Amino acid sequence: MELNKQVVHMFLREVHVRDFDGTSAEPTSMHRLDYQQSEQDPNLFEFKLTFMFGHFGTQVDGVLEAAILIQSEDGADVDILAEINKEEALFAIPLFAKASSIITKLSEDRGQFPIIVPIELWLEQ
Repeated sequence: MELNKQVVHMFLREVHVRDFDGTSAEPTSMHRLDYQQSEQDPNLFEFKLTFMFGHFGTQVDGVLEAAILIQSEDGADVDILAEINKEEALFAIPLFAKASSIITKLSEDRGQFPIIVPIELWLEQ
């Protein structure tokens, strides 16, 4: 079933940047995705992404929240929550993209070579 998705709003709830003694050449990343249907609108879903990424001695962790409007393309009656449960990562791509962008910007602002985090990294977990 083809669904239309539109990010209504997204904001960074919190973010922390830390130095750490990294001994691994591989990056460390983790995330948790929570979502629920809005009580006011059955087509509006609230997503919350808690993420952490560490590499090259820098660790960035934070929380992103977004409201995403999701509707069926042809107006058919679809259990959208069931569709999200099947492919939750695909619905959260805007949040993963924003988390990657934040990590790149914050690592660059610290005066180091920017850490590039491809979206695929989040989808592999």
